[in-house]
Amino acid sequence: MTEVVIDSLRDANGHLDRAAIRSILPYGDDFLFVDGVTRLTTDEVEANYTIPTDAPFIRAHFEGLPIMPGVLIGEGMAQAGTLVVRHNLEDHQTRHMLAFQIESARFASPARPGDRLEYRVRLLKLRRHVARLEGEVLVDSREICKARMVLAIIESDKLRQEIEALEKS
Repeated sequence: MTEVVIDSLRDANGHLDRAAIRSILPYGDDFLFVDGVTRLTTDEVEANYTIPTDAPFIRAHFEGLPIMPGVLIGEGMAQAGTLVVRHNLEDHQTRHMLAFQIESARFASPARPGDRLEYRVRLLKLRRHVARLEGEVLVDSREICKARMVLAIIESDKLRQEIEALEKS
């Protein structure tokens, strides 16, 4: 596997577009909730996602009252957070980040199709196998979600072996 150095993917303004993000995160388009990154340091990330009007989760979640599921707002925040974690790891492409613990989460208001979610995520602590993050999600400068979470960092090969072992048992 070829190592992708995250800083080499930045545009002239230091931003990452969706194609760059796709080359970093192991998600397909249907489950990628980050469109762009406007700031990425070793301590924090500022990213965004515009909720599509035609997304399957919009059509199916509260039919007739389309809102983005809160769990997917949290997922988007976590995906943005994994970018700051990966930015700190030299061999980030050999690892996966998995949700380990949601320490707290608060949703202040819903997000609707067409809203632009602004993720602001800070890395509080990074150890060999875990990262602690906190962040918020804003729409039009209004906080709609705030959360603290812990991500487990696991070697990709080890994760595959664990899943295969579970499937055999």
